[in-house]
Amino acid sequence: MLHNDDLQIVADLTEEHFLAWIELKIEDLYQQAKLLVDDYWARLAQGQKQHDKSERGHIGVRIRRREHCLSFSIEWFRIKKIRKDFEDKVIAIYIRKGRSYRYPLEKMLKNEPDWEAEIIEELETEFAEIRRQVDMLGKIRDKVQDYSKWVAPK
Repeated sequence: MLHNDDLQIVADLTEEHFLAWIELKIEDLYQQAKLLVDDYWARLAQGQKQHDKSERGHIGVRIRRREHCLSFSIEWFRIKKIRKDFEDKVIAIYIRKGRSYRYPLEKMLKNEPDWEAEIIEELETEFAEIRRQVDMLGKIRDKVQDYSKWVAPK
């Protein structure tokens, strides 16, 4: 139950306070995701050293900031080597996530080694939860901005 002091604090909040809070929450989630991405790459490198070349993983993950809307995405990609102009080049092929917060792991991990699949499955569970929270915060941000425009003097 809110008390009078609490009600005054709430009454003093502005749209800018809400937007600043959302920005902080998104930045916290970004930092969490970054730690998980860094953990993945460290575990992938360790696994590559411990297994034969035929058991090497071919999946990568990255975070892409969306500066225009103060958001980010966590994306998996397939690592491919191509030969071009007598040189081997490494390229990243984005894996489609679909409408869900989770990537379709069964299809994505079909030909990947078990040790890599275990790491990806573990991290994708955490990434899906982060994606869900970022999406919810984005919807709140949009509604606060819509409200600000609606009540602005005309």
